[in-house]
Amino acid sequence: MLKIYDFFAHAKSESLWMAHFCTGCCSLEMAAAMGPRYDWERYGYLPTPTPRQADLLIITGLVTKKMLPALLRTYAQMPEPKYVLALGACSFDGGPYNDSLAVIKNPTEILPADIFVAGCPPRPEAIIAGLEEIKKKMKAGIPSAASQGGLWKEMEF
Repeated sequence: MLKIYDFFAHAKSESLWMAHFCTGCCSLEMAAAMGPRYDWERYGYLPTPTPRQADLLIITGLVTKKMLPALLRTYAQMPEPKYVLALGACSFDGGPYNDSLAVIKNPTEILPADIFVAGCPPRPEAIIAGLEEIKKKMKAGIPSAASQGGLWKEMEF
């Protein structure tokens, strides 16, 4: 017999509302995934204008020291359970800009990502595959990586 919590977990995973933190060129590929060719809305992905209703935070692009407080504030405003998807090389290690003094070298140490989609920038197919992996984690009831740890809990923003 289906438990009521299993039903809600299934319903929530099939209707992901996401807040996207667009600071780089990966946001263009994310826009391509929204377009008519890939049409991610048929998979149940809906962008929301406010993080207070979002289930998922998508980090697209590099994270600078100036933008880090805004990223952490956006994540803190999201309700539980909240998941993080990191797109591209910049959101993992700074990408081609990792030698800059203003770029955070490893933002996933501060805010751990649940799924990392590789590429510079990743293709829309890879983005949708990463979102499907997030769905699997939500259905299985696996807690998000950022709720398990990370330096974001100790930082002031």
